[in-house]
Amino acid sequence: MSNKFLKIKNFIEDIILSVKNKFQSSKYVVKGKCRQCGKCCSNILFSNENGYVKDIETFKEMQKKHFIYNFFYENGKITNEEKELEGVILFKCKHLNRNNKCNIYFIRPFFCRDYPSINPDFIKMGGTTLDDCGFKFAPDKAFIEYLK
Repeated sequence: MSNKFLKIKNFIEDIILSVKNKFQSSKYVVKGKCRQCGKCCSNILFSNENGYVKDIETFKEMQKKHFIYNFFYENGKITNEEKELEGVILFKCKHLNRNNKCNIYFIRPFFCRDYPSINPDFIKMGGTTLDDCGFKFAPDKAFIEYLK
């Protein structure tokens, strides 16, 4: 498969996933608004079929397969966390400026536009947005409404 075809294929898959996430039935909604702190662009975790990325070689392989990963670089590792996250690499976007603003905001990738995406399984397991993030996950309606 040619590199150009792979980029087009990945771009189309990103669009489909974004649309699916927006219209997928969920019992959760995103509330709040962006505080433009840049934390979501500076503390990114990536995963593949083997779990979270813990070595740079794995990330380089991911970059070869999908161009979106070329927007990011290593920004440290998680330490002193629960066992699953220990040693996981944190990534930062190359397009974040000194004021924590996106230099390509109007043409940012779907990956960025979709933050924070609703993943019901992630939320049920206690997943949340970053500390101090203006966005929060919330039930789409009060519990009492489900009982009616």
